[in-house]
Amino acid sequence: MPGGLGPEPGRGRGGGQRKMFFLQSCLLVLLHREPGYGYSLMSGLQEFGFEAGQMDISILYRVLRDLEAAQLVSSAWDENSLGPKRRVYTITALGEAHLADWMQSLRQRRRQIETLETAYDTVTHSD
Repeated sequence: MPGGLGPEPGRGRGGGQRKMFFLQSCLLVLLHREPGYGYSLMSGLQEFGFEAGQMDISILYRVLRDLEAAQLVSSAWDENSLGPKRRVYTITALGEAHLADWMQSLRQRRRQIETLETAYDTVTHSD
């Protein structure tokens, strides 16, 4: 993936890396729905199991900057904001294409896991 985004095989256990990939994917899904700014995206992440009180907003902004550097997301200042100006993030065409690829990979992985579970359950229940 450009800019080092996405899972990289063969790099240890990769627990932290998988979490970052999941966070990136969730942000792209939220931005696929509609543009958003930092705190609205933070709130939207609760849908995916992230707890707002346990996540540092600086991590969210770092991931958004990484997505922007990889050209998967773009941002601009919201000139119509009644309060302080806010940076609004939008998914790019490249981001949409990467998200579609990632979702296809996830669906394929889910089918593989379901096949594995079925094979295990068949052996386990036949004893």
